[in-house]
Amino acid sequence: MTDEKAIPFVIFENGQFIIPKEARDLLSNETHKNVGIISLVGKYRTGKSFLLNRVLLNRVQSPGFGVGPTIKPCTKGIWIWSHPLMISNAHCKDPFPCFLIDTEGLGAYDEEVNHDSKILLIAILISSLFIFNSFGTIDENAISSLSFVLNLSKTIKLRNNSSIENEEELAQYFPTLFWLLRDFSLKLEDHEGNVITEKQYLENALKNMKGSSEIIEEKNKVRSLIRTYFPERDCFVMVRPVEKESDLQNMQQLPDEQLRKEFVQQAKIFRNKVTKKTKPKVFMKKNLSGAMLVELVQSVLDAINGGNIPVIENSWKYVIENECIKHSNDAIKNFIDEIEKFKNENCTKKNYAKEIKSYMKKLSDKYIDTFSKNGLFDEDRKEKYIKKLQGK
Repeated sequence: MTDEKAIPFVIFENGQFIIPKEARDLLSNETHKNVGIISLVGKYRTGKSFLLNRVLLNRVQSPGFGVGPTIKPCTKGIWIWSHPLMISNAHCKDPFPCFLIDTEGLGAYDEEVNHDSKILLIAILISSLFIFNSFGTIDENAISSLSFVLNLSKTIKLRNNSSIENEEELAQYFPTLFWLLRDFSLKLEDHEGNVITEKQYLENALKNMKGSSEIIEEKNKVRSLIRTYFPERDCFVMVRPVEKESDLQNMQQLPDEQLRKEFVQQAKIFRNKVTKKTKPKVFMKKNLSGAMLVELVQSVLDAINGGNIPVIENSWKYVIENECIKHSNDAIKNFIDEIEKFKNENCTKKNYAKEIKSYMKKLSDKYIDTFSKNGLFDEDRKEKYIKKLQGK
């Protein structure tokens, strides 16, 4: 579609992280139920935007996420594609909308490490599939680029009264990890020369190293936390898209015929795998709508902007509170509309006063029952919300 474009989702402005109105309105669309989020993360200038445009969006010679040939990072904060992919797979009985997001590259020369960690935290919390983009093999440098996992338990808390975080419990809020190795040219073999799968290659790379020095212990801690935080994980390898060095600067404009055949084939396979792996985003065992996702992000940003550590328990209460207000207001509006319609159609009848009283009771019971069944509640506060609606 010609009006498809990348729009800013989370930006840093005047010392605060904010969600621009355009992104808020996009996600809050009532048709966006059970939303999935695919995020792409990696070091800056590693072709993330090209991967999103050419491989995942399958856009050739048309504008997409920011792509540039210089060393200046093109993507600031987090950007979201304005039209979701509609995904059908085994993770949801109905097709569901999935949004692609592009994050500011890690290690951009003009940003602080602290800024990177906040962008990463937001991306991890909202994603259902987290694609980590790196070049070459999974060596120590590649694994160390995921060392941000060491600080995840310091940048987010499960509960207000929690001093020590449980990594396994925290992991239930994290997405599936899909590690993409770009420009990969080696044979997939183990140390004995046996052919292995990409997933086996990843698992072998994440095994603890032998030894007991401080350096090895630190490296093993990173490996252990990657395995813990991302119990669902996989890997995919892709060859270099082009043979000529000069073609690297304008790959987005090149037709498939000028890309390596192997890359084009791998791009199709990767796109299919992403479609199969992506799930609706689940939080507190509930599938999130687009509006709920916005509320979740806003709660996290409020904490960060206030200099505090985001607390999952608080974020969920924020989502519930806003959802209850929204559903309560909808119930009241529908109630009033139906009463007005009944009045207009029956006010001249002899028994009007008796009939409207009965109709109001019936209508009230109907909307309170719907609110009770379909509302999003903490069970211990459900009665409070229902009584509040009854009073209104």
